[in-house]
Amino acid sequence: MHINRRNVSAVVESSNSKDWSPIPLKHVIQGHLITEALMIPAYLLACWLVGLVIAAASIPFETLFIVVVISALVSAVPNAWILHIFSVRERTDYPSLRYLGLQVVCLICIACLTTMLAARAGLAALMIGLVMGIVNLLINVLLNSKEPLSREEVQQKMEQTRQMTQEVFADEISHVHESQQAKLDEINRKHGIDKLH
Repeated sequence: MHINRRNVSAVVESSNSKDWSPIPLKHVIQGHLITEALMIPAYLLACWLVGLVIAAASIPFETLFIVVVISALVSAVPNAWILHIFSVRERTDYPSLRYLGLQVVCLICIACLTTMLAARAGLAALMIGLVMGIVNLLINVLLNSKEPLSREEVQQKMEQTRQMTQEVFADEISHVHESQQAKLDEINRKHGIDKLH
């Protein structure tokens, strides 16, 4: 049995937190939708390149774009359910990587079905499904090879990002507020109303 430090940390996390509760499913779905949306360019590029090499797997780029976008976003919901089920069963935010196989099969099926409906192509549907599944698996394995963050660390990173965003855009936000106030003051002057502040 192969044990890596990711699995060990997940076991330690679940045994240390007797009051563990799963991440709400709506957040898991949102995360999968965002991740799949970010993976669309990789799917498109890989499918397009395979279509250039294997003529039987090529479909028009516009159709390919529609197929990839629909397949990626539609597969995000059942794949979020799969991850959620494994997380609840293993009582950890980072379950073992076995769930990735089911997610890939789900994506392949959805991509094949979408391609068959959109392009009426048999071999191209299978190739597009397989390519999307392989790309998804590679990216997920690469992302999951890093040491996972605890919920507290994720919360801290989100807070740091919020603070950095406020600091970076503080001048722009102030400028927008000042220009809005100036416009409001101008409108009030036109109507004979003095400043309200």
